[in-house]
Amino acid sequence: MRSPHALVITLLAAGLALTGCTGSSASDESSDTTAPTADSSPVATATPVPADGPVAAFQAWWTAVRSADTVAACGALTEPLQQRMIAEYAATTGTDVGDCATLIRQSSALYAAAGLPADVTVEVESESADDALLQVTYANGDCGTVHLVRTTASWALTELSEECAG
Repeated sequence: MRSPHALVITLLAAGLALTGCTGSSASDESSDTTAPTADSSPVATATPVPADGPVAAFQAWWTAVRSADTVAACGALTEPLQQRMIAEYAATTGTDVGDCATLIRQSSALYAAAGLPADVTVEVESESADDALLQVTYANGDCGTVHLVRTTASWALTELSEECAG
């Protein structure tokens, strides 16, 4: 299975080649463009700000990715999903990012460079007290199913998420 953002990785690669993906304008992004050191990188397993439900959690994660909020973005992903997204990014771009925080910073920079809308449509396919499955469609038409599980503090995106069949 592919990550909820295998399509993001595909978009990022396309963004590099065509300067077009589901990015926002540079003015919408964080102004911190300094390269972090190993000591200053946020912990990729920090807990994100709690969201009211799975849709809000996904939207908070998407906002965190787009704004290079590495603590919130990485904190919303299970460890297996972080590892898979890092591997898919490396396979698609030929760039080894090493950790989730670096992946989020690079993704955010690519979105900003592309300058396309951040719009996303989210529909609930199923939801229980412990997990949810969302259908997500991005502004460029790419889509995927996003699986989330309830954690102690919020919801986390899992490796059971996948890109729509194309």
